Amino acid sequence: MRLVDAIQALKNISRTGWMQHGLRIAESVAEHSFESALLALELASAAGMNAERAAALALVHDVPEAIMGDMPKWSSERVRRIDEEAMGEIKSDKIGELFREFEEGRSNEAKIARLCDLLATNIQARRYMKQGYDMTEIEEKTRREIAEMLEDDVFRPIRGRVLELMQV
Repeated sequence: MRLVDAIQALKNISRTGWMQHGLRIAESVAEHSFESALLALELASAAGMNAERAAALALVHDVPEAIMGDMPKWSSERVRRIDEEAMGEIKSDKIGELFREFEEGRSNEAKIARLCDLLATNIQARRYMKQGYDMTEIEEKTRREIAEMLEDDVFRPIRGRVLELMQV
């Protein structure tokens, strides 16, 4: 798949979790990735990490969904296998490299990008809740996962900022 086609697909694919909770018109995968990347840029910078790399990791983390669509995270082991296969169809060595780093989650920048994936979802859940949609399940699940991640010392410099962002 050509990169420009993958980009277009990501702009047109709605995130399924929102639709499963009653939204007819939901945030796209591209919108989610963009928000995740901006959060990663800000938080990695505040933590003294390579902010541009963290943002790039967050930006590409859902690129395989251009091929396979947005799959619910409850099927995560299956999703991981399909993600790898789909990444092979995207013709970009750099995006593939960044995607694998994000998936492995070992570098500090990948940890920040993974945190920002959850954080963007949590923030969006609260936005939808303010509009009257019941996103309690998603909001609480991402809040718990973020709290677990924040126990890692790598997040010490930004814990307060993350908690502040979750209050918006």
